[in-house]
Amino acid sequence: MHGLPNAARANTPFGMDLIVPNAAMLATFMAILLGAFLLLVPSAIRLANSLLALFLFTTAIDVSGWFISDWWAAHPKISSLRPVVVMLQMPFYTGFIWFSCFQRRSLHARDAWHFVPAGLVLAFIITGADIPYLSAAFEAQYAIYIAAAVYALWRVRLEMRTRFVGQSASWRWLVLLVVSSLVAHSLFVIRTAFAVSLTVDIQTTLQTIAALLVLAITVAIAFQALLSPQIFRGADRLLVSAANEIDASDEGNRRGDTKRLVALMDQQHPYLDPDMSLSRLARLCGITAKDLSALINQRHGLHFFDFLNRYRIEHAQRLLKDSNQSVTEILYASGFNAKSSFNTAFKKHVGMTPSAYRKESRTK
Repeated sequence: MHGLPNAARANTPFGMDLIVPNAAMLATFMAILLGAFLLLVPSAIRLANSLLALFLFTTAIDVSGWFISDWWAAHPKISSLRPVVVMLQMPFYTGFIWFSCFQRRSLHARDAWHFVPAGLVLAFIITGADIPYLSAAFEAQYAIYIAAAVYALWRVRLEMRTRFVGQSASWRWLVLLVVSSLVAHSLFVIRTAFAVSLTVDIQTTLQTIAALLVLAITVAIAFQALLSPQIFRGADRLLVSAANEIDASDEGNRRGDTKRLVALMDQQHPYLDPDMSLSRLARLCGITAKDLSALINQRHGLHFFDFLNRYRIEHAQRLLKDSNQSVTEILYASGFNAKSSFNTAFKKHVGMTPSAYRKESRTK
């Protein structure tokens, strides 16, 4: 298993304590019920919920090997399809994380490639051919998809900090899921990689912890569904636009703040200070840093540093056109402290390098 420890590849020693099969049985039952709940509950994030439901269903099939292994052994043709189920887990799992983070409501044709590994495994099974490096493929897939999940959460956190939006309950919930997945999967990797050197007691302990963790994660999802149903209904979007946080009733105050900000930038030129920060500019403007960030987002459609750099670049353009200072002197005089950041910002705002701009403006 990927998102949780893999029952299909974890052979529990005969005579093991009943904790493992009982925990796995309860987790399987709850996963099926939760999956059905997620498919039926009205939601603005139906795609994300559907992917989580599919992940829970595939998890239930996988974990069932911990308590009905005899049934699977008695049905080898059905059991042979379990690697296909395992290959579907991480696309469903990471898909849920990804679509919870970003506002996208449907799958596209290009998303089909996520199911190629499962399709290849199915093709090998149908033809009766041996599947080479299957365990390595499982691990590689897990590493790629869990990295994608971590990247999605990192991007959201970065965006929240940029927009001065507090941590979302959904974001914390998704982080918990990813961390739990990493811990559970690490237990499986340790048990498998060191199976030869580990005693039966240690292997049994790792298996028991993994089973209890599967149950704990499933119970956590259940509690979230019961106590915080808004998470599964899309009420708490992750990438919240700071512009949307501005109350329409404060529109008059915002107009006054905008005038003060523009006057401050035009008269006192705070952007020429290379150490200017959002909090310092907010103090100069007489408002909070969060309000200033929201104001810049709403009125100018920019993040703070893009807003600051726009003024700096306009100042640099005037100097490049009207003065004989070198490009290096101009970049420092415009509030930049590194040539690389100056060139990058200049090209982003103007579409050409500072030297090319000076040459073109003087030719005209």
